[in-house]
Amino acid sequence: GSVEEGRIEINAGVECYVDAERRDDIRRNHTATHLLNLALREVAGPESDQRGSMVAAERLRFDYAANRPLTPDELVRVEQLVRTGIEEGLAVHVELVPLDRAKSVDTVRAVFGEQYPDPVRMVSIGTPIDDLLSRPVDAAWMRRSVEFCGGTHLENTSEAGEFVLVSEQGLAAGVRRVTALTGAAARSARSEAAALEK
Repeated sequence: GSVEEGRIEINAGVECYVDAERRDDIRRNHTATHLLNLALREVAGPESDQRGSMVAAERLRFDYAANRPLTPDELVRVEQLVRTGIEEGLAVHVELVPLDRAKSVDTVRAVFGEQYPDPVRMVSIGTPIDDLLSRPVDAAWMRRSVEFCGGTHLENTSEAGEFVLVSEQGLAAGVRRVTALTGAAARSARSEAAALEK
């Protein structure tokens, strides 16, 4: 945050507000990042563990383990899987769960090397968390995004509106990076691409 006027002192009264438009852009990009993580697992394989990410109002960036770049056809497939997740209008479920119970869900994705609190905040796209906990080992969960995450999210994937991958590159040995846009920025990028193709 930033102080617009006055100064912050102990016991001072403050008036705070959230920039709703900026927050909505961040929420779109964050939920799309989870859908992207799921799509990469399907296309690039289960070894495509997250190695970092950046969620901003303008775009999202996702780094993952990989021993080769994705082919153009694979990139199209990843993008389509995310767009399908958006079009399906999936509910985004968020809940604090005891860490041992959360870890028992066999498809949960967590950041490599990260320490998680107990209880941990679990975000599941398309499947209620109670369902995950009642059947922690279920092949159906492989088709859903389930992650430990403390960030802000949409209530429904349809709110993301649109998704487009704009770049893919090598970052370091064994690490690749994809950058993407959602919402109005993604629609604008698609429009510009169509104009360029013409």
